[in-house]
Amino acid sequence: MTDTLYARRPDTVAANLGEELAVLDLPSGSYLGFNATAAHVWRLLSRPRSLDALCDGLTAEFEIDADRCRREVSALLERLVAANLAIIVDG
Repeated sequence: MTDTLYARRPDTVAANLGEELAVLDLPSGSYLGFNATAAHVWRLLSRPRSLDALCDGLTAEFEIDADRCRREVSALLERLVAANLAIIVDG
């Protein structure tokens, strides 16, 4: 179990594009487009959450294997942090 918490950066802006989402980092001007699944994770990051909490919610809501969820959400979180769109929060 991991206790690392992730959250959206407070200085990001998101725009709904149907089921997809575009998220902009205002200070840098960089942005990412999210598919429906990544957009759902982004919405969950409105408050700090751990990888375990994210995957618990996703596997309960969607038909997804827990191991696959951990791999894919972990990769997404790494990408969000690298793009400066999400932060690691001290628990």
